[in-house]
Amino acid sequence: MYRIVLLLVCAALLSGCVSYKTFEDLQLEKSKLNQELLLSRQHNEALAQELKQFKELSDFYYQSGTQLYTEKKYGEALEKFQTLVDRYPTSPHAEGSKEKIAEIRNLALNNYQKIVQSVGGTRDLRGRIDLIDREMKSTFLTKDLADKLLVLREGIREELDGELEAQREISRNILIEDDPIKSWKAYHSTRPLFQQGGEGRKFYVELYFVQRYTGKKIYKLKTRYEAPEYLSYESVTLQGQNGTKLTIDTIYPQKQSSVDSDGINEWSDNEIAEDDKIVRLAKSNSITVTFKGGSRYTFEMNEQQLAAFREIVRKHQITR
Repeated sequence: MYRIVLLLVCAALLSGCVSYKTFEDLQLEKSKLNQELLLSRQHNEALAQELKQFKELSDFYYQSGTQLYTEKKYGEALEKFQTLVDRYPTSPHAEGSKEKIAEIRNLALNNYQKIVQSVGGTRDLRGRIDLIDREMKSTFLTKDLADKLLVLREGIREELDGELEAQREISRNILIEDDPIKSWKAYHSTRPLFQQGGEGRKFYVELYFVQRYTGKKIYKLKTRYEAPEYLSYESVTLQGQNGTKLTIDTIYPQKQSSVDSDGINEWSDNEIAEDDKIVRLAKSNSITVTFKGGSRYTFEMNEQQLAAFREIVRKHQITR
């Protein structure tokens, strides 16, 4: 009997110990759950705060971009819309921002194309550069299009530098004579323009031009023949290798002659009305000259004569 009672007492004690341990475990589990609940609440509060901030910033960028767009501050507006799309791609304003970005870029492209077209329609190189500079200050362009326009400007500037150097080279071989009596300036080549024709004959051909004080420019052709005998030339024809042909009648009073100890001199100084033919002759690879009178003499302009011809034409084109 005693043994049975002892066993019952031990069983009761053991049963009490198991219940207490279970209680301790439950308390610990409860503490963990409370801690997790607290962390979850804190996390939810943080997410809510982030969501609020997300919405506020998204609204800010969109509203700012829209306001700037309305004020035609397209560069700043583009920056706001692009920032919104990059940072908040899931924002309700993302699609609207993308549409505005497309509109702004199309506007910039249209502006760029109009500027390029205007540049192409401007003949003067300095005028092209000035036009680009002016438009870049007043017209909206995206950075990539502005960079393309700067590349175009640099190419034009290099072309202008080359032209200015060519003009300086031309000016080194051109003499400008001011004649107040005739109210004009005459532009002559300083290159040697005589050409030997054999048997003591010398032929001189000089294209030059005069500019009246009123601004009007007139091409003139001065020719000369020197030899022991008369040629009595009545016309001079310039025939370009490209097919252009110009004939000048050399008759009195433009045509003159004299005799001295060195022989016979005949010369003529004639105005040229066909400017277009002069320009085409200057583009020819070679020019054949024919003096026609009692006899006919034909020769090709030498290097100096051809260079002088082209320089005078170019000077005529750039003189204002």
